[in-house]
Amino acid sequence: MDVTHITDFKFWFIVIVQIAGFGFVCLKLYAKSYSSEKGKNLATKEDIGEITQIVESIKTSLAQKTEELKSDLSYKNEHLIHLRAAERTAIINYYKATWVLVLNFTKPDLIKYEIDNFDKGKDDISDLKTLRYISEAELILNKIKEDISNLKYLKDISESELMFFYYEPKLTSIIEKLNSSLSEFERALLRTINLLLQVFNEITVKTNSGLLTVEVLLEAKIKRSEILAKWYIDRYNSLSFIRTFNEDLKKTLLERLMSLTS
Repeated sequence: MDVTHITDFKFWFIVIVQIAGFGFVCLKLYAKSYSSEKGKNLATKEDIGEITQIVESIKTSLAQKTEELKSDLSYKNEHLIHLRAAERTAIINYYKATWVLVLNFTKPDLIKYEIDNFDKGKDDISDLKTLRYISEAELILNKIKEDISNLKYLKDISESELMFFYYEPKLTSIIEKLNSSLSEFERALLRTINLLLQVFNEITVKTNSGLLTVEVLLEAKIKRSEILAKWYIDRYNSLSFIRTFNEDLKKTLLERLMSLTS
């Protein structure tokens, strides 16, 4: 092999090596770029997946919080409805209990008894008949006292229930004044009943002691008329006060009832 051929061989060998080296470098750069881009894409997918999980977690948490809030609001609204219904019932019950008590103060029949129809000219009234009448009258009067006591108790209970829901100075002032008038009315009624019972007891004692029934009944009739005359005056005075306070009470309670519907 001559020098020229050797020189050509070296030249092409060097060219091939350089080309191969350049190709290797290009391949290496491409592989690195591809690997880097693929890594970026993989990282991007992982980031998107993580972000998606976070978003879904937040959506789930918000949905849960929303349901909890709805449930809490529903419970509070339901509680408020029941509370207002209970207060409305307490207001109505108190007014009814108070007015029923007033009506029973004025309703007791203290007038129409046989003793009022007694005439001095009649002498056919036997002791047995008189004592039976007295016994029946005493039962009626004692029943009135018992009924008043029960109605007053119910009124006091309803007042306590009302004050549990609705306590404010204006209402308290009206109730205090009304209670004062009702107490005075009650005292007048019970005083009248007790005086009548005392008269009936005197009739029984005097009749059993042998006194003439005609004379005993005449004296009892006079006493009873005096007691009832005093009762008429007391009842009229008490009712005049009660009507005034009752109108104020009704107006105040109606205003409260209307506010419960708003």
